[in-house]
Amino acid sequence: MSLRHQGIRAALNTLAFTKATRWLPTEPKGSGLVLTLHEVKPEPPAAFAPNAGLVIAPDFLDALLRLLRQADRRIVPLGEMVANQMAGRASPNDVAITLDDGFRNNLEKALPVFRRHRTPFTTFICAGFCDRSAAPWWVALERMIAANSEFGLEGEGPGRMPTSTTAEKYAAFAAWRQALLVDLDGVQHREVMARLYEAHDFDAHALTDELVLDWDGVRLLAEEPLATIGAHTMTHPALARLPADSALAEIKESADRIADETGERPDLLAYPYGFPGAVGGREAALAAQAGMKAAFLTKPGTLRPSADPRFLPRVSLNGYYQDVGLQEILLAPGLWRIAEPLMQAKNALRRGRDVPSTR
Repeated sequence: MSLRHQGIRAALNTLAFTKATRWLPTEPKGSGLVLTLHEVKPEPPAAFAPNAGLVIAPDFLDALLRLLRQADRRIVPLGEMVANQMAGRASPNDVAITLDDGFRNNLEKALPVFRRHRTPFTTFICAGFCDRSAAPWWVALERMIAANSEFGLEGEGPGRMPTSTTAEKYAAFAAWRQALLVDLDGVQHREVMARLYEAHDFDAHALTDELVLDWDGVRLLAEEPLATIGAHTMTHPALARLPADSALAEIKESADRIADETGERPDLLAYPYGFPGAVGGREAALAAQAGMKAAFLTKPGTLRPSADPRFLPRVSLNGYYQDVGLQEILLAPGLWRIAEPLMQAKNALRRGRDVPSTR
């Protein structure tokens, strides 16, 4: 766990110890909370697990859903949450649950938990992953670094880096993640990843086949009464780093592919990455143009009646905080009423430094 996550966990422990939910401000009528998950699997993380924050255990998901029910939180389908938010009739007690990318464990491990609690959820599908024409590159990066004592490309990005020790592996992952996600546009990203796969003899197609649902799996989810299928682009790019026509195609074609395979075109979108620099106002307009009723960021916060429905926040269920006591704080609506202005100031500062601007 990084120093940043250790600090956040310490702060949450302090809030939990002081029973902060008693004095946090209340949320106005018309608000609600959307949660986001990625992978749900029982395996404990390895010593080198830079993506551990994107993974929660099924037992923790089970405990979290029990906590929400005990706290009289009303878990509603995401489409209903959006309709209520737009009409100003949502409640601060309303919660919707989403999962990004379409990992196999969403069907194999998460669905049984959702069924046990009769909990609706939305899975945002990256259509190119299901087509096997794109790969979850962040997992590929982790696997390649884990398997090699040296990693990288001479003369590109951070170059070749030693990866013999766990500390060196984390340093290489951080450097290359920065290069791939922030420093390169979408086309450059794909080209550099292809060269990394070749240089390290890595089979990205096999990885995607191992981890991500195929279309048969997506259809099984689509037939599940508790599930809603949403769109998550074709190849999982930072949309703001693409020309407008390419960004629009990523959104529209993903929804069209899902319609081809399931018979129903989604009108809910989750932006890949979802932070400032990866998505902005232009992308919200493109989402509307592609027929999306609502689209979601990774910026934490609560839904408000005045919010742009194609620029909505979600609170991440981070794998580093798998403690129901901490989640009781993180899911308190009043926490985000305090935290949102602070994060807006932080993001404004980042935009002035190292985060690429939208275009």
